[in-house]
Amino acid sequence: GSQSKLGADFPVKAYKLSENRYTLEDIKASIPSCKVDLAPLYEKPRRKSTVTLEEAKELYPEWYEKRIVQGEPKQKSKKQGGTWVCNEALYEWWKRKITEEVKAGGRYFSIMALCSYGLKCGISEYKIRRDAYAFLDHLESLTEDEDNHFSRADVKDALRALKGDRKRLSTIASREWIEDNTKVTIPANKRNYRKQKDHIKVMNTMKALKKQLGEEVREGRPKGSGTAEHTVREWQERHQTGRKADCIRDTGLAKHTVYKWWKDINNENI
Repeated sequence: GSQSKLGADFPVKAYKLSENRYTLEDIKASIPSCKVDLAPLYEKPRRKSTVTLEEAKELYPEWYEKRIVQGEPKQKSKKQGGTWVCNEALYEWWKRKITEEVKAGGRYFSIMALCSYGLKCGISEYKIRRDAYAFLDHLESLTEDEDNHFSRADVKDALRALKGDRKRLSTIASREWIEDNTKVTIPANKRNYRKQKDHIKVMNTMKALKKQLGEEVREGRPKGSGTAEHTVREWQERHQTGRKADCIRDTGLAKHTVYKWWKDINNENI
């Protein structure tokens, strides 16, 4: 046979002990303590991208901004020890909560929660920090005790959460923890402990049954609700003398989006 790693004087020998053929899985199964992962052996090798950075800048501007300009690390998958990335709408929702519901006594932790939601949603540290400091004047305006002002130093201290263990922060800052420390009520998703896909099946079945019985069934949400237009209209209703700049800051919507749906006192598009 071929020579072994010991040299030409030590050829490799193979012995035929049976007519049976054995796979790697069979061999692994025969060894009780074997923990070798065979999956990589069956994976197709990934081809290295031939796209240059200059081409990537044009083709994938968002990726280029996050990974190259801002230097964000590659997002790990859940299997690799990372965390799930939530929709950015969750982050924007919490920003509205800070503006509308956070009171004195929960200001510091509201910024920590902002960090947690930001990390869960894959928001860059730069944007989280910028948003946190943007809330400084508003949170200071909530001061009730002259001995308990909310300062820039408080924001800076709360932002230290970004420098810790990100996965640990996402775990610690649970819904209950955020509720207890910020005094903001966060209703739980009521699925009766079902997974989302199973819950949807149950609800669709119930809807179909109601239709068969002739009962009225709501189909979807009202027209315009949940949209950017609805968000702007709702904000204007709550802030009769508000400015477009305030609306942009509070809702997190793009400038052109707010300008598109903004209406003056006479409910006419500007």
